[in-house]
Order: sequence, then C-alpha cells, then structure tokens
Amino acid sequence: MTISLPGLPALARGIAGVLMAGAISAILFLICVQGSFHEGITDFDFAHVLGTAVEGTATEKSGAEALGVIGDSVGPTALWITVISGIVLLAFHALVIVRVVRRHWVVQGIALAVVMFLAIGLIYIPYADAHLDTPLGPWGVDQGGWTPIVFAGSSLIASLVGARCYDLAERASWWEPEKVAVDEQLAELTGVDESFELPEQDTERGVIRP
Repeated sequence: MTISLPGLPALARGIAGVLMAGAISAILFLICVQGSFHEGITDFDFAHVLGTAVEGTATEKSGAEALGVIGDSVGPTALWITVISGIVLLAFHALVIVRVVRRHWVVQGIALAVVMFLAIGLIYIPYADAHLDTPLGPWGVDQGGWTPIVFAGSSLIASLVGARCYDLAERASWWEPEKVAVDEQLAELTGVDESFELPEQDTERGVIRP
C-alpha cells in the first residue's frame, strides 16, 4: 500500500487556502449573525455571548456595532475565537469534506454548512449555556424563535463562500499571473485587426508604400 503525499507547492496552496478561506468565512458569519441581532431578527448577541462565556465578565456600551467588537469589552476576544474557529473548520473541510465529498464546491460547501451548524448547536451553545446565567436553549431558541434559522442561514452563506475560496486557492492556475495580450485586447476593443507598423516611404520615387 502506497500513500502519496502532496508536493510542497500543493501543500503551501492548501495551507494558504485554509487560512484565507477560514478567516473570510468567519468574518462573513459574524457579519450575518451580528447583523441579524442589530436588525432585531434575533435577541441572540453572538459575539457578546461568546466573549462573556470565555472571559466571564463584560461591559457593553450602547450602540455597539462593527461585528459586535467596538463598544464591547469582550468583542475582540469573540472576534479572534470566531476567526480561529473558522480556520479550524476549513482545515476539517480540506482534510475530510473535500476528500469524502468528491463533488462540486457548492455541494462541499453545503456539507461544511451542516458541520458548522452542528458545531454551533453541540459545542458553542452548551459551552455558553454552562458559563452564563441566562438559558439559551437548543441553538439559542430561547433568545428568539428565529435564532436557529439565523444560525443556519449564516452557516450556509459563510460555508459556501469559504468552500469557494478554498476551491480557488487550491488550484495552481489561480496563483499564476495572467498573461495579457495587449494587441489582441486592442483589436477586440477597436475592431481593427492590423499591426501598428508605420508605412514605408520610397525615397527614390517619392511615394509612400503601405
């Protein structure tokens, strides 16, 4: 039995893809859940609950915005934990989902969304519930009936974007600089398919030849 290991360039692309896609998907997830909270769709303040559960105490000012970080003493903690969690999830995506679900990146993204939604309900919510006095309920349902739907929708959006980013970053062609043919692009824009050579002048006869 032989095991083929990825080459160094492929390994570097995979690591870069995990880091990039993990950070992007985490920020996008945070934008979705915090946006839903500020719009009144749910009463669940994801960033504040996560930061408070980790640090134990928090002071929150009124009007806290920008991903729940500005104006909240535990906001930066929640931001970094979310980003790290996104990278861990994308590492799982690269090592497991991509190899098991050998389908289009959209299908792989949906599989990642299921994993993310389960991680929220089975890891994050029980951890926060154990460290806070306010009951949260399954997937935060005690903070509003729309909370599980917000988590599901945010997971789907973030996972699809993360899966697409990783799919692109893993390709060698995505890192190669694109060769631009200036003459061909000018010909397409002007509709003139001719070279830009100057006409030659016949000095002996005093005429100009094309």
